[in-house]
Amino acid sequence: MAAYEGPLEEAIHRFKYDGWRALAPALAELCVDRLAAEVPLGAGLTAVPLHRRRRRARGYNQSELLATELRRRLGLPRLLGRLTRVRDTPPQVGLDRLRRRANVAAAFAWRGPRLAGEPVVLLDDVTTTGATLEACAAALRAGGSGPVLGFTVARVLL
Repeated sequence: MAAYEGPLEEAIHRFKYDGWRALAPALAELCVDRLAAEVPLGAGLTAVPLHRRRRRARGYNQSELLATELRRRLGLPRLLGRLTRVRDTPPQVGLDRLRRRANVAAAFAWRGPRLAGEPVVLLDDVTTTGATLEACAAALRAGGSGPVLGFTVARVLL
Protein backbone atom coordinates (compact mmCIF):
# COMPACT_ATOMS: atom_id res chain seq x y z
CA MET A 1 0.00 0.00 0.00
CA ALA A 2 1.37 3.39 -0.99
CA ALA A 3 0.55 6.93 0.06
CA TYR A 4 -2.37 8.48 -1.81
CA GLU A 5 -0.49 11.50 -3.12
CA GLY A 6 1.33 12.82 -6.15
CA PRO A 7 1.24 10.81 -9.38
CA LEU A 8 -0.46 7.83 -7.71
CA GLU A 9 -3.30 10.02 -6.46
CA GLU A 10 -3.73 11.45 -9.96
CA ALA A 11 -3.68 7.98 -11.56
CA ILE A 12 -6.25 6.55 -9.13
CA HIS A 13 -8.47 9.62 -9.57
CA ARG A 14 -8.40 9.22 -13.36
CA PHE A 15 -8.98 5.47 -13.04
CA LYS A 16 -11.91 5.94 -10.68
CA TYR A 17 -13.66 9.06 -11.99
CA ASP A 18 -12.44 9.75 -15.52
CA GLY A 19 -12.95 6.33 -17.11
CA TRP A 20 -9.28 5.43 -17.49
CA ARG A 21 -9.93 1.69 -17.15
CA ALA A 22 -6.66 0.91 -18.93
CA LEU A 23 -4.84 1.84 -15.69
CA ALA A 24 -6.11 -1.33 -13.97
CA PRO A 25 -3.12 -3.52 -14.98
CA ALA A 26 -0.55 -0.92 -13.88
CA LEU A 27 -2.27 -0.28 -10.55
CA ALA A 28 -2.63 -4.02 -9.96
CA GLU A 29 1.08 -4.46 -10.68
CA LEU A 30 1.84 -2.11 -7.78
CA CYS A 31 0.06 -4.58 -5.48
CA VAL A 32 1.13 -7.99 -6.75
CA ASP A 33 4.28 -8.64 -4.72
CA ARG A 34 2.92 -7.34 -1.42
CA LEU A 35 -0.41 -9.08 -1.79
CA ALA A 36 1.30 -12.35 -2.80
CA ALA A 37 3.32 -12.20 0.42
CA GLU A 38 0.28 -11.49 2.62
CA VAL A 39 -2.58 -13.51 1.14
CA PRO A 40 -3.67 -16.35 3.45
CA LEU A 41 -3.59 -19.88 2.05
CA GLY A 42 -6.93 -20.78 0.47
CA ALA A 43 -8.19 -17.19 0.35
CA GLY A 44 -10.67 -15.93 -2.19
CA LEU A 45 -10.57 -12.35 -3.41
CA THR A 46 -13.48 -9.96 -3.65
CA ALA A 47 -13.82 -6.23 -4.28
CA VAL A 48 -15.66 -3.54 -2.38
CA PRO A 49 -18.91 -3.19 -4.34
CA LEU A 50 -20.54 -0.06 -5.66
CA HIS A 51 -24.28 0.45 -5.33
CA ARG A 52 -25.98 -0.41 -8.63
CA ARG A 53 -26.94 3.24 -9.16
CA ARG A 54 -23.34 4.45 -8.84
CA ARG A 55 -22.03 1.58 -10.95
CA ARG A 56 -24.53 2.40 -13.68
CA ALA A 57 -23.51 6.08 -13.61
CA ARG A 58 -19.76 5.30 -13.65
CA GLY A 59 -20.06 2.35 -16.01
CA TYR A 60 -17.77 0.09 -13.99
CA ASN A 61 -16.45 -0.68 -10.51
CA GLN A 62 -12.78 0.27 -10.37
CA SER A 63 -12.12 -2.07 -7.44
CA GLU A 64 -13.60 -5.00 -9.36
CA LEU A 65 -11.32 -4.23 -12.32
CA LEU A 66 -8.35 -4.36 -9.95
CA ALA A 67 -9.64 -7.57 -8.38
CA THR A 68 -9.96 -9.22 -11.79
CA GLU A 69 -6.34 -8.33 -12.60
CA LEU A 70 -5.07 -9.56 -9.24
CA ARG A 71 -7.05 -12.81 -9.39
CA ARG A 72 -5.51 -13.53 -12.79
CA ARG A 73 -1.95 -12.66 -11.75
CA LEU A 74 -2.03 -14.46 -8.40
CA GLY A 75 -4.33 -17.37 -9.26
CA LEU A 76 -6.83 -16.43 -6.55
CA PRO A 77 -10.40 -17.68 -6.86
CA ARG A 78 -13.55 -15.60 -7.07
CA LEU A 79 -15.89 -16.29 -4.17
CA LEU A 80 -19.05 -18.28 -4.85
CA GLY A 81 -21.52 -15.51 -4.17
CA ARG A 82 -20.98 -11.80 -3.93
CA LEU A 83 -20.60 -8.96 -1.56
CA THR A 84 -23.22 -6.35 -2.38
CA ARG A 85 -23.95 -2.77 -1.38
CA VAL A 86 -27.55 -2.88 -0.21
CA ARG A 87 -27.83 0.80 0.63
CA ASP A 88 -26.89 3.70 -1.66
CA THR A 89 -24.59 5.75 0.56
CA PRO A 90 -23.30 9.26 -0.11
CA PRO A 91 -19.60 9.47 -1.02
CA GLN A 92 -17.23 9.34 1.95
CA VAL A 93 -15.16 12.31 0.74
CA GLY A 94 -15.16 15.12 3.29
CA LEU A 95 -16.61 13.06 6.15
CA ASP A 96 -14.76 12.60 9.44
CA ARG A 97 -14.05 9.16 10.94
CA LEU A 98 -17.34 8.87 12.88
CA ARG A 99 -19.50 10.06 9.99
CA ARG A 100 -17.72 7.68 7.62
CA ARG A 101 -18.43 4.74 9.92
CA ALA A 102 -22.10 5.75 10.30
CA ASN A 103 -22.42 6.34 6.55
CA VAL A 104 -21.48 2.75 5.66
CA ALA A 105 -22.97 0.94 8.69
CA ALA A 106 -25.14 -1.94 7.44
CA ALA A 107 -24.58 -0.83 3.83
CA PHE A 108 -23.19 -4.22 2.71
CA ALA A 109 -24.41 -7.82 2.71
CA TRP A 110 -23.19 -11.20 1.56
CA ARG A 111 -25.39 -12.81 -1.13
CA GLY A 112 -24.83 -16.44 -2.00
CA PRO A 113 -23.86 -19.71 -0.37
CA ARG A 114 -22.64 -19.43 3.19
CA LEU A 115 -18.89 -19.03 3.29
CA ALA A 116 -17.27 -22.01 5.00
CA GLY A 117 -14.81 -20.15 7.19
CA GLU A 118 -12.38 -19.53 4.37
CA PRO A 119 -10.18 -16.43 4.49
CA VAL A 120 -11.09 -13.55 2.21
CA VAL A 121 -8.99 -10.78 0.69
CA LEU A 122 -11.13 -7.65 0.38
CA LEU A 123 -9.84 -5.18 -2.19
CA ASP A 124 -10.47 -1.46 -2.63
CA ASP A 125 -8.61 1.29 -4.44
CA VAL A 126 -8.07 3.74 -1.57
CA THR A 127 -8.67 3.77 2.17
CA THR A 128 -8.84 6.75 4.50
CA THR A 129 -10.15 5.60 7.87
CA GLY A 130 -10.94 1.98 7.00
CA ALA A 131 -14.67 2.41 7.64
CA THR A 132 -15.72 0.91 4.29
CA LEU A 133 -13.36 -2.04 4.66
CA GLU A 134 -14.64 -2.65 8.20
CA ALA A 135 -18.28 -2.55 7.10
CA CYS A 136 -17.58 -4.95 4.22
CA ALA A 137 -15.60 -7.28 6.50
CA ALA A 138 -18.53 -7.39 8.92
CA ALA A 139 -20.85 -8.45 6.08
CA LEU A 140 -18.39 -11.14 4.96
CA ARG A 141 -18.02 -12.47 8.51
CA ALA A 142 -21.82 -12.50 8.86
CA GLY A 143 -21.82 -14.59 5.68
CA GLY A 144 -19.53 -17.14 7.31
CA SER A 145 -16.06 -16.06 6.20
CA GLY A 146 -12.90 -16.68 8.14
CA PRO A 147 -10.36 -13.88 8.56
CA VAL A 148 -10.75 -10.91 6.23
CA LEU A 149 -7.63 -9.14 4.97
CA GLY A 150 -8.41 -5.61 3.77
CA PHE A 151 -6.06 -4.51 1.00
CA THR A 152 -5.90 -1.24 -0.94
CA VAL A 153 -3.65 0.27 -3.59
CA ALA A 154 -3.23 3.47 -1.55
CA ARG A 155 -3.96 5.03 1.79
CA VAL A 156 -4.79 8.64 2.53
CA LEU A 157 -2.30 9.97 5.04
CA LEU A 158 -4.16 11.63 7.91
